Amino acid sequence: MQYESNMSRGCNCSACFGLEWRSNALSVSAVDVAYSERSSVDIGPPDDNSSEFSGNITRNRKTLRASICLKLTLFVGFLVVLASGIPALVFWLKAHEQLVDEIDRRLLTVSTLRQEQLKDYLISETDKAGLIATRVLINNYLSNQIQNNRTLAEFDLVSAVSVISDFLHAAVYDSTGKLVISTGVFEPQSVLQPEDIASIQFNRLKFGYPSRTSTGWVYNISSAIYRRQRLIGVLLTWINATKLERLVYDGTGLQGTGELLVGLPEGANTVRLLFPPLHDPNITRLPLDGAMAEAINGETGIKRQWDYNGVKVIAAYRPVGFMRWVQEAYAPVRNVRLVIIVTIVVLVSLGVMASVGLAKVFTSPITELGRAAASLGQGNMQTRVRKGTLLLRDEISDLKDIFNSMAQQISSHQLILEHKVRERTLDLARANDGLAKEVEERKRIEGELEKAKDVAIAANRSKSEFLANMSHEIRTPLNAIINFTELCLGTQITPEQHEYLDYVRFAAQHLLRLITDILDFSKIEAGKLEIEDMQFSLFDQIEHAVSVLAARAFKAGLELCYRIDADVPDLIIGDPGRLLQIFVNLIGNGIKFTKEGEVVISASVKTQTEDSIEILFSVKDTGLGIPESKQSLLFKAFSQVDSSTQRVYGGTGLGLVISAKLAAAMGGEMWVESEGTENRGSTFWFTARFQKLQQSTTNAPSFKDAHALVVDDNHTSRCILVDLLKNWRMVADGVDTVEGAKALLHKAAVSGHPYNVVLLDMWLNGTDASELVDFLHMYPSLLANYSQPATSAFYTSEQMKYNSTKKNVLKGEETESKSTSDVSLPIIMLTSVNLIDVTRCKEIGIRFHTSKPVRRSLLVRVLKSALHAQDEVPDEGQASQISESLGRSLHILVVEDNVVNQKVAVKLLKKWGHTFVLACNGAEAIDKSTQEAFDLILMDVQMPVCDGFEATARIREIEKNNNGRRTPIVAMTAHAMSGDGDRCISAGMDFYVSKPLNAKKLQELLQSAAMGSFRGRHYSSPYCDDITKYV
Repeated sequence: MQYESNMSRGCNCSACFGLEWRSNALSVSAVDVAYSERSSVDIGPPDDNSSEFSGNITRNRKTLRASICLKLTLFVGFLVVLASGIPALVFWLKAHEQLVDEIDRRLLTVSTLRQEQLKDYLISETDKAGLIATRVLINNYLSNQIQNNRTLAEFDLVSAVSVISDFLHAAVYDSTGKLVISTGVFEPQSVLQPEDIASIQFNRLKFGYPSRTSTGWVYNISSAIYRRQRLIGVLLTWINATKLERLVYDGTGLQGTGELLVGLPEGANTVRLLFPPLHDPNITRLPLDGAMAEAINGETGIKRQWDYNGVKVIAAYRPVGFMRWVQEAYAPVRNVRLVIIVTIVVLVSLGVMASVGLAKVFTSPITELGRAAASLGQGNMQTRVRKGTLLLRDEISDLKDIFNSMAQQISSHQLILEHKVRERTLDLARANDGLAKEVEERKRIEGELEKAKDVAIAANRSKSEFLANMSHEIRTPLNAIINFTELCLGTQITPEQHEYLDYVRFAAQHLLRLITDILDFSKIEAGKLEIEDMQFSLFDQIEHAVSVLAARAFKAGLELCYRIDADVPDLIIGDPGRLLQIFVNLIGNGIKFTKEGEVVISASVKTQTEDSIEILFSVKDTGLGIPESKQSLLFKAFSQVDSSTQRVYGGTGLGLVISAKLAAAMGGEMWVESEGTENRGSTFWFTARFQKLQQSTTNAPSFKDAHALVVDDNHTSRCILVDLLKNWRMVADGVDTVEGAKALLHKAAVSGHPYNVVLLDMWLNGTDASELVDFLHMYPSLLANYSQPATSAFYTSEQMKYNSTKKNVLKGEETESKSTSDVSLPIIMLTSVNLIDVTRCKEIGIRFHTSKPVRRSLLVRVLKSALHAQDEVPDEGQASQISESLGRSLHILVVEDNVVNQKVAVKLLKKWGHTFVLACNGAEAIDKSTQEAFDLILMDVQMPVCDGFEATARIREIEKNNNGRRTPIVAMTAHAMSGDGDRCISAGMDFYVSKPLNAKKLQELLQSAAMGSFRGRHYSSPYCDDITKYV
């Protein structure tokens, strides 16, 4: 309610109160009284004064009442209706009727008059143009255009235009639209468009819309010139449009409130105006509707509509009768309406002023109530209003009594409220004290937590540094133990001593494996696990994993084989060291927990995109099996399925945890499937995501139409070999017994498709396969020569290493036996890793052999040799050259601060025939590298005075300044937690090996340096070396 809002703002204007009260009293007076009566009950229990007041109200109801609402309503309603309502209504209706009739009549008269004037003017101007078009000289020139006729015609045209008033210029075009003559005062259009000529020929007359120029409005008329019913030219005249403008803009008869619009239809929905309206010169077109549409349809009349400015007007319309021209006369009635509205507003204002004057008489008590309410709101609880008189009591008097009662109750309630506020304030003060203590306690706890966090971070850092240092300190003596043990094993010792040293080497390698697992687990827990991205051969990694574990599998009497699907790519980008670590762990567990049967590794494509591929790997064994209730313990640190297995098989319980974490780091996962029964085994699955090479050009070998027979008593191994040979486009069959092999050989020979090669397992059902070899020696015709050469080469990194080392050339697995004849049967013996099998092959006359698990690169080489598809061994000159390069002595600088490690390096280098110089720290290494030239530098990383990183940086700087030869530097690091591998390469070193030193790997490294193939090679992670050492 506006009254209450004004009171709340503290307004003391009596006029304001009077106006607002008047407006509200007309509609809500009765409601206000009811509200006042309810409020007197709802506020609280009435005191004695309120009871007395209620009695007074009851007694006063019997007196004469005169409501303010009634007074104001009667007075204002009577005044307004009488003074303005009825007269205004009658005046408006009558005036509107008369004005509309008068306007209609006047508009019809004006439109009729203007129509005749426009029609007469336009006909007159077109007649004048027609007279010029019929001039004889002009027609003659258009018929026969010669120079003499042109001069006469041009003179005739100028004369005709000059004598006709309002004609400004003229031009004559021939029937093709080309300008032939003109008045010469201006430069007309030189050529008329064909569509313009066609329009003029059709209508014989064309009127151009007026356009504004510097001299005023100008329009043109185009007339067709005919001679003997044939169009010979077009006359184009420009006319002063001043008279036409005065006719359109003439306001005579429109009393200054109307205007004349003349238009011509343009399209289906638009009317083009001859001249823009007076009130809006920017309008040139109007929509085709209303009066304009009626006039275009040939009708005449009066219409009420909205004009172009949105004003309601009366429009008289009729056609002009000239080329579909229409006219429309607007007569706005705004002036009359404005006069009537102003009159009504004045009369209403007088009524309002009279009501305000009357309301002021009643606003003084309301003003008093407002001031009292404002004072009460400011806290003055003793404020009261004066009571009204007993005579002629009205609602205001009742309101005063109710207000006094309300003020009394508010005063009582304020006292009660103040008492409660004091009590609540005391409670809040006590709560604030408790909260302040709690806040202080929390701040103290947060400070302690922050200190504990700092202590934990420092402890974690100390743990990492401790593990790194312990790795260095433990690996250093292990380096001496392992390498000196291997040196002793290479000397002449008794069998008993050899057995003892084997135990020492095994124990040291087992300890190294435990250290590696613990360090890997610590790196994973610390979030410092690093995954490399490098190009590598997936086939080589899988073959490497099964090769290093083949001896353990053979010793346990197990069949170890692998299967790779044909769609799995060989060259991918990822971390080969970590992948090999997972393989070795899972395959090692399979061998460890399997008493008999086999361990099978498989690889297949799970998903792939344009840039990446996800490969699914599995390691399946036929061992003990894992109960489903125990499978959840497999991937928990330091836990095993059965605690008794730790005593039987050993292990820390970290291998599977580390493998699962590595699989997750490579974007995959690991899980296990097992029925929990012995001899049914378990299958460990894991996935890993790798990047695909943009251009992979791996060529598979092809032995097209070659027939091969695989004889193997192990079903899985036999099926894998048969599938592999079929992928190489061979016709392959498999059999598990000697008798079955004989039957297939005989059957194939009889059918005219004998076998070209036989792949024979050395041991069939526990006995050797010499029976089948003897059989084939007796019947060599069962095997036919393979005449088709291989069509593609298949080289991998393993084969290149095979061809590049003296060991593989002179001592390879498929070397020729001297005891056999020059022409050997194409039999490939599948042997174990035991050298006894190789000796047995020579004894029974088998020239070609390879060990199981079969490596693809070696099998391809043996197949080509057996099928006579390539040279079997290099010539003597090449072999001697390789032998000489491998035997070249190197001059090596050994930088090592530990005396034991120095002795290990010295013994190994002397054994291999290399010369060396010792340096105890990095400073000595810098001095000695500048004094003499070395072929290679073996640099320890952690040394006193000057460490390996600083020494390498100084040596590289000296080489750069002196433009000297770059000496290869190999780092020897025993750290495993601080990422020394990448740090070594970034510091300028060429390669790094981990301690304890692997004698075989170090010898291969030195051989590569001797052959000149060391520079630019990328070696795998040191984790691969660790795996190879403890397997």
